[in-house]
Amino acid sequence: MACRLSRLALLLVATPALAQYGTSGPDVQPNNYPPALPARRTPGPVLTFERVGEIALPGPLAGSTAWVADGRVAVPVEGGVATVAPETSATVTTVPGAVIRIPGEWVVSPDGKRRYRTTPEGRVEAERRSRSRRGWSRSWHLRAPNSIPAPPILIGPRLCFSGLDDRVTCVRAKNGHRLWTVDLGDRLSRPLSAWPAVDTEGADRSILLAVPDDGATVTALDAYDGRKIATYELPPQHHFASPAVVVAGDQIAIARKGYDDREAALVLLRLVPPPPALAPKPVSYNGAPAPKPEPSGR
Repeated sequence: MACRLSRLALLLVATPALAQYGTSGPDVQPNNYPPALPARRTPGPVLTFERVGEIALPGPLAGSTAWVADGRVAVPVEGGVATVAPETSATVTTVPGAVIRIPGEWVVSPDGKRRYRTTPEGRVEAERRSRSRRGWSRSWHLRAPNSIPAPPILIGPRLCFSGLDDRVTCVRAKNGHRLWTVDLGDRLSRPLSAWPAVDTEGADRSILLAVPDDGATVTALDAYDGRKIATYELPPQHHFASPAVVVAGDQIAIARKGYDDREAALVLLRLVPPPPALAPKPVSYNGAPAPKPEPSGR
């Protein structure tokens, strides 16, 4: 009896439907636990959100998306699509009846040899271009704990995605092995965005921007290890209503709405180094003058 129970327990553990990540069968099975990442050669990015300003939009908003077209941010509004340059003094142009273009479901690698997609059923699929014949063949796939409404995003050798399990996950694009995952505390159905942070030495320090469904915040994550870099929180009664889009090199634009749906705006942010910490002032005791710092002797 004990032997039969042990076999049943092993069968349940190996069942793909119960696995947090990974699949079974002849396909490549990604690891369920993140492998060790190589140590950084340089420190990770240290940044904070800076509010540049905001541009009023003709509300109410008509969708939960936004994109960049010809250097302008496009946001669906009632009766069309509003487009505006990422400048606080820019004029908003509304195109009545404009068609909202939805990008293809497959995300193709820069060299065109691989492509990736996510599904509402919670699958992440990767295919590679066939050598012997035209077309694509499966490379790897994995199953996430919950639905993944938004497409994945490629950042160098990493494929990152988010879902309704409240988490952002990055895997190795070549084999699906999980690198890291972080819980942001709310469902994530909007696409992730990449903010390019390349230092003077040319090291890639790309940053992921995630806007949870509650719309209260936008969070910047280190694409290397998932570390939370910074969070920007909206005032009460305001909520982000689109993903973050990066425009004009380093500027971040996110559509928001107010308590009244007719109140809408495009919030402009930027990631900047934090101000230098102020040196603590000498403290005096019992009314005596504060002691002067002694020379270091160097």
